[in-house]
Amino acid sequence: MNTITFMTRYKSYKQMQEHLSERHKQILEILNNNEMTTREIAEELYKRHYTNTADVNNARPRVTELESLGFLTTNKTKKCNITNKEVAVYRKTTDEERMIAENMNHIPQI
Repeated sequence: MNTITFMTRYKSYKQMQEHLSERHKQILEILNNNEMTTREIAEELYKRHYTNTADVNNARPRVTELESLGFLTTNKTKKCNITNKEVAVYRKTTDEERMIAENMNHIPQI
């Protein structure tokens, strides 16, 4: 990819960040160098006094939105200590992963 294409995509990504809600930004802050489940994110939101309960619904919808926008990704699971079920572990998407995902839309499917 040439430098101009990379720079224009990077600028678009940065502009998208400016339009995120406060909750989106809080979740991205929490996941800065961490991998967490939505329940763990909700608990951390509560610990940091961003929410008044540790209810998973304080995080789950925003995590889903951040994932569909390309800010978060998941590639592993772990057992939830409350439900005892396998759940997704989220982390911030790397710049490289984001570029690959964006370019996959331009590759014809055979």
